[in-house]
Amino acid sequence: MSKNKNALGVLMLLLAALIWGSAFSAQSIGARYVNAYTFLAIRSWISFIAMIPVVCFFKSKKSSNKHIINKSYKKTLIIASLCSGFFLFIASVMQQIGIKESNASKAGFITALYVIFVPIISIIFFKMKEGIRLWISVVLSVVGLFLLCIHDGFNLEYGDAILLFCAFLFALQIITVAHFVKEVDVLDLSIFQFLVVAIFSSIVMIAVEKPSVDMIIKAMPALLFVGIFSGACGYTLQNVGQQYVRPSIASLLMSLESVFSAIFAWIILGEVLRSREMLGAILMFSAIILAQLPIRSREQ
Repeated sequence: MSKNKNALGVLMLLLAALIWGSAFSAQSIGARYVNAYTFLAIRSWISFIAMIPVVCFFKSKKSSNKHIINKSYKKTLIIASLCSGFFLFIASVMQQIGIKESNASKAGFITALYVIFVPIISIIFFKMKEGIRLWISVVLSVVGLFLLCIHDGFNLEYGDAILLFCAFLFALQIITVAHFVKEVDVLDLSIFQFLVVAIFSSIVMIAVEKPSVDMIIKAMPALLFVGIFSGACGYTLQNVGQQYVRPSIASLLMSLESVFSAIFAWIILGEVLRSREMLGAILMFSAIILAQLPIRSREQ
């Protein structure tokens, strides 16, 4: 993998983390008006619709190359979209349930523990080799997350176990994307992943929630922001970036979402960043820099 492509992948994943970090304020505003499944369903449909002109534009550019979509490609795309979309849907649901049973600060910390699960799963199931510097980076990142997110002690509760399972599911989604972006077009994977999440969440929304049109209209600005930017832009950037970056490094980069959310809360909402939180952010950025330093081919 060339250095230029790796740098492009890192940039894409950093942008994704930045966008996701900025979306927390919009999500909290939207949650005032609609319940979790309604929010997830509508934002996913918005992401799907927003991706349609993008996919059509780039597909028209590729038409001159006479790209043939055969049955084998379609089958792989369906499997990729179902797997990635399913993991994303269940992870999002578990996160929402876990937040209700726990609290937001612990939820941010525990959910981001996919930085540990991704390299472990990669080693056990895909026989990928991770260097010692990657593990040092993971430890630094986890310590940084703890300082950034946990403020009033840390006692494991029922909701925390759900959030831990959520982190595991997010790790599976990251690894699934890493596997399939080598076999299918990233835009195809993005748009159909949203379709899967939209369908699953809509079914649950209809079954357990009764959203009113009035509440949906009030939540629409937040839904549009999250659907277009956090969804369509953020997850497409993830898919593009993971073409060129190892899953373990990708998980570290995406965990910076917690740092960016704290920074945006400081800038937009006026929340105070204490020295403990600033140290946590510095440790997480240090972990990324350490993981990205040039290493010998053996360690890769």
